[in-house]
Amino acid sequence: MIKIFKFLFISIFIFVIAISCSNDNDQTDIESADSTQKNISNLNESNKNISRIQPNTQIINNGQIGIWVNGQSKIMTEPDMVEMSVGIESTSKLVSESVQTVATDHAKLISILINKGIKKTEIKTSRYNINPQYKYTKDGSELTGYKVSHYSSFTYRDIDKIGDLIDTISYGPKSIGDNLRINSINFSIENPKVFETKLRQNAIIDAENKANEIAKFANVILGSPIYISENSPINFTKQISESDMGIARMAAAPSTEISSGQLTLSFNVNMGFSIVK
Repeated sequence: MIKIFKFLFISIFIFVIAISCSNDNDQTDIESADSTQKNISNLNESNKNISRIQPNTQIINNGQIGIWVNGQSKIMTEPDMVEMSVGIESTSKLVSESVQTVATDHAKLISILINKGIKKTEIKTSRYNINPQYKYTKDGSELTGYKVSHYSSFTYRDIDKIGDLIDTISYGPKSIGDNLRINSINFSIENPKVFETKLRQNAIIDAENKANEIAKFANVILGSPIYISENSPINFTKQISESDMGIARMAAAPSTEISSGQLTLSFNVNMGFSIVK
């Protein structure tokens, strides 16, 4: 009998615990469902607010706001200096003969340049080469000699007499003759800084005029500049034309004429303006 009572007591205890756990789970499910319902409701309300705001909202890249233009300016002027690159080349069977010939002619070149008023400090060697020369046949190659090259660059300010300088180094009793090579002749300006202020001013005026015109066409009011950058040229040079270079290299005429022409100096600025309306 006692065993029967113990069995009934344990069964009732387990039954009560099971009912208690079931109630807790139901309560948790109810709370979870309520929380989910509240989140859905909040999300719907948020979507309604976004839909009310969105028609009047636009995401814009701030870097592109405003009116952006490029301003340009140019000035025509005559060069006041010329930069030349000339070389001396000699080919002989013995490298020592080529080196000696080039050295002798280079000394002549330096003497002529100094007599023409060019400072020795403005004459510099730009390239010196010793290259073996080969004759190629079907049986292979054969060494025929050595070519030595010595190139120098210098600045000449008496540009009206550049033709006379070429004649002097090309032919005559003290000239270099056939061993002379003229690599390049570039006309330039010694002090381009004196032009930059005016170029910069005109470029900014050009940019402002363009921006005002765009604002007028777009029916907006132009604001203050919010960005300015400039692209100034590094140097102002003009290379001689190929036809004049041919004349200079041949130096066959009694008097060589080299025309400098005019240089075009340009300046650019980039500007961004705000829009007031």
